[in-house]
Amino acid sequence: MEILFEILGIIIAVIVANFLAQRFRIIPRAIWQIIIGVLMAIIPGLANIEVSLDPEWFMVLIIAPLLFYEGQQTKIRVVSRNLKQIIQLAVILAIITIFFLTITLKVIFGWPIALALAFAAIATPTDATALESVKEGLVMPEQIERPLNFEAMFNDASGLVALELAGIWAITGHLSPGESVAKFLFVSVGGALFGIISTLIIVRIRQNLLRKQLDDFTGHIMLQILTPIVIYMLAEECHVSGVIAVVIAGIFHREEQDRTMFQSSQMINLVNQFWRILTDLLNGIVFVLLGTSIIQIFTRERNTAEWLKLLSVAIIIYFVMSVVRFCYVYLKNKKIRAAFIFALSGVHGTVTLALALTIPLTMNLARNSIVVQEVLGIAVFVIVLSLVTPLIVLRFLLEKEETSYSEKELHKAHAELVNSAANYIDQLDVEKNMKQKLLLSIRSQLGYEQSRRFDRQEWHDVMKQLNEKRDDAVRLAISQDALSIDAINLWDKMMLKSIDINKKTIRRSRIYREFIMHNWRYFLGKLFKKNNIVAEIEHTKNKIAKYKRQLKKTENENKERQLVEKIKIHNKRLLMLEKYDDVDYRNRWVGAYNELETFFEPIDKEFIEELESKTDDKTLIVALKQSILAEQNRMEKRLTSKAEENNELSKVLQYELTQINLMLQNDKINSTLGKRLYYEVAAAQNLLLNS
Repeated sequence: MEILFEILGIIIAVIVANFLAQRFRIIPRAIWQIIIGVLMAIIPGLANIEVSLDPEWFMVLIIAPLLFYEGQQTKIRVVSRNLKQIIQLAVILAIITIFFLTITLKVIFGWPIALALAFAAIATPTDATALESVKEGLVMPEQIERPLNFEAMFNDASGLVALELAGIWAITGHLSPGESVAKFLFVSVGGALFGIISTLIIVRIRQNLLRKQLDDFTGHIMLQILTPIVIYMLAEECHVSGVIAVVIAGIFHREEQDRTMFQSSQMINLVNQFWRILTDLLNGIVFVLLGTSIIQIFTRERNTAEWLKLLSVAIIIYFVMSVVRFCYVYLKNKKIRAAFIFALSGVHGTVTLALALTIPLTMNLARNSIVVQEVLGIAVFVIVLSLVTPLIVLRFLLEKEETSYSEKELHKAHAELVNSAANYIDQLDVEKNMKQKLLLSIRSQLGYEQSRRFDRQEWHDVMKQLNEKRDDAVRLAISQDALSIDAINLWDKMMLKSIDINKKTIRRSRIYREFIMHNWRYFLGKLFKKNNIVAEIEHTKNKIAKYKRQLKKTENENKERQLVEKIKIHNKRLLMLEKYDDVDYRNRWVGAYNELETFFEPIDKEFIEELESKTDDKTLIVALKQSILAEQNRMEKRLTSKAEENNELSKVLQYELTQINLMLQNDKINSTLGKRLYYEVAAAQNLLLNS
């Protein structure tokens, strides 16, 4: 049970750190995760995570999936074209770095040669994910960024092989150069071949499953998860590099995805999203563990001089690595700035921590021995130094990343798109209740914050102006006898409830007279006429059937429109009959409201057009349209099926995609913003189709 609480605590720490990184972008996510890990290590019961962490499981369950995902981000054509550069960075530069680190640790600190070689192997591998976190918001030149990614992807194998050779040296007391080279070639080439062969087998199995229509998403995702784990474990059992095997497997899986993109696009998209979430979580777990390790170093080393000694060793090691990296690049291209950026961008992370945890197994040492604890402590300090140093210095060497659109432009584009969709919804031949639902769904594209972005006072003033415009129109209609007494009465009740116009605008004597006469006729009708609701329903159904038969036969457009309108009216009456017993009373007020709705329609439309010409804030326009629709639906609630709503909403989203293309063609938005909008709408449409 204790391990479950530890895992839960780590995941919660990752969640908190990710939200903090999003809120305070000046500090990278990896640093936040380390900070939360430090705070978490102070909590009793969570300080023993490092002790209970099995290094073999760490390599299998964290390192293998992460390297597999890194491989999936690279196309095989890119690797083949840059094979020479990859060998130079991942092999030659790694060997040079390991050599100078080993000499430094042997000469300056007097470490045994095997232990010095082991730690050099631990410190050499770089981490592309950690670098992404550090340089977030900065523009890294492509001629530097690409070599860094190649190096991080493949130099893990060099570090692992060197660590294994150090283990052999520590146990046997000697190491032949010829054996070392042969071992390196066997492990690396063997790992690459194993990765290719195993990938071909797994891909063939998956394709055969798809051909036989065995396309269960859960099954295929589980197969994806197991792929790097199984490949790594089997490769290690065959004594070849599991790291190279899973990286090569990831590259070949990417190639398979590109070839089958249109055969199983939905599954590929789902798998990619899943891997992105999983790798973010695994990287977060590593950096949280790194934070807990820092506290454990301070608690173990009671003497301040002891942990200061570890920190000084880490600083010298980091300095030596940076100098080697700087010299290597400078001697090739003679550019100081590029060499300096490359040197500082050698960020260490997941693999370095993992290799440090394997020291007890590799060197045949007790896990709690002083040597192991010191090596782990120095490794943690090296990782932190490699994160913090570029975080500070690169801000002065690299330009800030400028987004091609601002938050204000994004909000404006969203509002413009939603307003266009609102106009399209208004033209649809569907019920008002359906229009309101569609507009409510589309308005959610503005987001939680932007949907309420307009000023409350501005909204208050707009609604007051609309009500005054309506009231003036009603007064004019009264003088011309253009509205029924029920419609006037209904408007009067609505206006009396309004806090903006708290006055009686209509002569009450006329309303009272008409009200008494109407209710008297209603009373007599109820007294002498039997209200047979079943017969009324049957009669209304027959009328609908009759109009539908006539609609099929007619070829006259005007008559067709009249019949369609009659069918709508009788469908409305049918729903009323089925929902209410007192149909006449309900129909009276529904009729009054329909009259007002028809009367106000041109007035509202004119008011919205005037407002659109005065303001650029389309969010306010969309909110006003939604408010009018909501008002229209308060008096009559229609029963609408979910399938019909989804169908209409899908049409609206398709219209939005067309509008985005038009906005791009008319240069209203740039391509990056258009891509973001298109992705949002397409994702919503995909979600709707699968709901």
